Amino acid sequence: MVASYPVLLLLVILAAFVKYLWIVLALYSALLLLFSCASRRLALAERLPSPLGGGGVAAVTSEEELQGAAARGGVSGDTLASIPAFAYDADAHGGGEAAQCAVCLEALRGGETARRLPACAHAFHVACIDMWLGSHATCPVCRCHVEHKHNGGLLPAMPPEPPLPPV
Repeated sequence: MVASYPVLLLLVILAAFVKYLWIVLALYSALLLLFSCASRRLALAERLPSPLGGGGVAAVTSEEELQGAAARGGVSGDTLASIPAFAYDADAHGGGEAAQCAVCLEALRGGETARRLPACAHAFHVACIDMWLGSHATCPVCRCHVEHKHNGGLLPAMPPEPPLPPV
C-alpha cells in the first residue's frame, strides 16, 4: 500500500494539470476571438467612412455584406442606400411621445440618426434597421415589403420572405 501512494499522488497532480490546461486553452481561445474581432472592427473603421460624414464605422459595414444581404433574404445595397438617414426630432415626429425602435426596443431620442421606411413610415435607429434589413426584406413592425423609387417608378415587388419556423 505504501508503493501505491506515490502513484496515486502522481495521478492527482496529473488530473489537476489537465483540468488547468483546459482552462488555459479556453481562455486562450476566448482572447484570440476577441482580438480577431477587434482587429477586424478597427480595419473596417479605417477603411470605411461614416455615411453621415466623419470617421468611424458605417452602419452597414462592407460591400460584401450589402451584396450578400439580398441572397440571405434581405434588401440589396442599392435599396438600403436609397432610404435616407436623418436626425430624429421628437417634436417634429409625433409630438409628445417619442417613437420606439422595434429592433432594439429603445426610444428614439432627439438628435439620433434614424431611417424612416418609405412603404410604411416606421422609424428606426440607422444601425438597427440596417442590421434588420441585412436579413429581412420587410418592416419589423408591420411586415410590409421595403420598396424604393427608381427612375420615376417602383421596382418590381420583392419576393415573399420564407415562412417563420413554428414556435
